[in-house]
Amino acid sequence: MAESEVTASAVIAFAEKLEEDSSVFYQKLAEVSPENKELFLTFANEGKKNEVLIVRTYRETITDALEACFCFKGVDLKGYHTDITIKRETEYPEALRIAIRIENEAVRFYSEAAEASKNLLATIPRAFAKVAENRRLRRLKLEALT
Repeated sequence: MAESEVTASAVIAFAEKLEEDSSVFYQKLAEVSPENKELFLTFANEGKKNEVLIVRTYRETITDALEACFCFKGVDLKGYHTDITIKRETEYPEALRIAIRIENEAVRFYSEAAEASKNLLATIPRAFAKVAENRRLRRLKLEALT
């Protein structure tokens, strides 16, 4: 089987959607968990900051060579579970399990993107690695709530 290759713009678009969807998820989780509302709203705001970091870094370092020639080898965007919705009937413990799964997927994605882009200018893999670490720390906070 051939190793997958994804364009830089596709990876950035995926990261944007991941952060947007995660932010919406945590805003909804804040509504169903008044005791942890501030934490979940913090996560929602962090998602917006993560998105800005990734997109700004990409835009600041974009070159014709990057867009025309660089692909993220080994990153298969279809391999990430991206359905992150909370249904009205979802109980809080299940919502926490979903949140932890989201963070696991995000850490895996950002870590793989950082590794796949390590041959680029250092700013791009560093941005992905920073977001991976942010999401890893978020997962630890969520696990402490279970």
